[in-house]
Amino acid sequence: MNSIVFVVKNNNNFYKLELAKTIIGFIEYDFTYFWEQCMDLGRTLRNTGRIIPGQFSVIRNLILKCHPYYEAGANSEFDEIVLDCIIEYICRSEDIGLEELWARCISPKNAYEKAIFHRISEYKTNRAINEWANLMRVQEYARKKLAFIFDGDRAKEEIYRARKGYFDLAFSVAAKELGFPSSELPCAKRSSPSLLPDAPFMISKVSKGILKRISEAIDSANEPAYNRVSDCMRDQIALNAFSHIKNLSRPEDSELAAAAEIFSVLPHEVYMPESFKAAIDLEIDKMLENGIFLQKCENCGKYFVSETGYKGKFCNRVNASGLTCREQADAQNAEEKESPIPQEMDERCQKIREKLEARVGMGFEEAEFNEWNQYLNNMIQNIQNGYSSTEDLEGFLDYSEKMYGELKQKAKQFSSAVESNPRPAEIPKTEPVSPSPEPKKYRFPTLAELEERERNLKS
Repeated sequence: MNSIVFVVKNNNNFYKLELAKTIIGFIEYDFTYFWEQCMDLGRTLRNTGRIIPGQFSVIRNLILKCHPYYEAGANSEFDEIVLDCIIEYICRSEDIGLEELWARCISPKNAYEKAIFHRISEYKTNRAINEWANLMRVQEYARKKLAFIFDGDRAKEEIYRARKGYFDLAFSVAAKELGFPSSELPCAKRSSPSLLPDAPFMISKVSKGILKRISEAIDSANEPAYNRVSDCMRDQIALNAFSHIKNLSRPEDSELAAAAEIFSVLPHEVYMPESFKAAIDLEIDKMLENGIFLQKCENCGKYFVSETGYKGKFCNRVNASGLTCREQADAQNAEEKESPIPQEMDERCQKIREKLEARVGMGFEEAEFNEWNQYLNNMIQNIQNGYSSTEDLEGFLDYSEKMYGELKQKAKQFSSAVESNPRPAEIPKTEPVSPSPEPKKYRFPTLAELEERERNLKS
């Protein structure tokens, strides 16, 4: 199973969570443009003081695709997210708290200030939360939970399950110790489509036929009055409703056939997450239940679904090179495997280069080192192009090591001579001092000579 179906309150539509794909898309979603549009609108509203109907909904719909749960609640749970974003921006940019902003708008001069005062009043009375801040926190929660479960080398299924269980239990322990009401923490319920609270509206065609058959029994029933429903009353309410259909007979074949056609396109089970966090937890639970595990690409750092039989660490996303990370890694590995220069010889080149570079200024001029280094690079290039052999390179490296030994020996001899014959303090400044011997110059073939050699090899 690669997807599950869920519903939310105050919405009669079914929504789909594509396992792994949905949560990966959510944690990578960039809300920058949405934030900028909210800021632009906030500045406009502050200058005009007017709120034009439809301005908020246009911006709110910019992020409909960030997650199906947001899409399902865009017109209900998240209907004020743009105003929430503006309030968040004001508090951050002016370095003030909600209380100060609320007091500033307590005597609103226009519709803009009135909207801010009303919204913060809803925060203060626990009738609403800042949905923009909540969205950002849910995204952070999803990232942290995925990292806790899946980051690092691939593991066995039981390890992933243990990590997930440990993370969830840590959340429960923290909530319990902090005194949060555990019975009110969000979760996801499971149901068949026909038993959903809003099933009569969601499956309306079949519901209308049923209502015609039971209307007489329903019309004669007394209307129940429930001021408060406790847990112990749930069965009582349900079975009281059942008492009015317990003698219901099967419908005619034609009506049942029509109902069967409608039921055939409905999901077998539907989930009801009570919050955005619950939707995140639900998707991760179903991923592990269905053997869907994630890896983090070593090239781009993004998650991808582990594939059976693939032991690499790269994803199939196309990157700036025009290749997928996996194709790029394969090409690089192939290039390294096809290199005609053995790894040991390549390491030897690097070591000799480092030793000679360290001798620059100590009997070895920088120009000489640059000439030597250019010769080495040209020889390596010629080997890769098939114009020279590794034997040629090995001979040059032997010569270079001998040259390094001579440079080191001369430097040692010169240092010993200076230490054994220090300059007397009483020698007059006018007395000539013998100059130090000129270091031996090493000549390497010029670029022109190398190019001539390449042309001779080609011919």
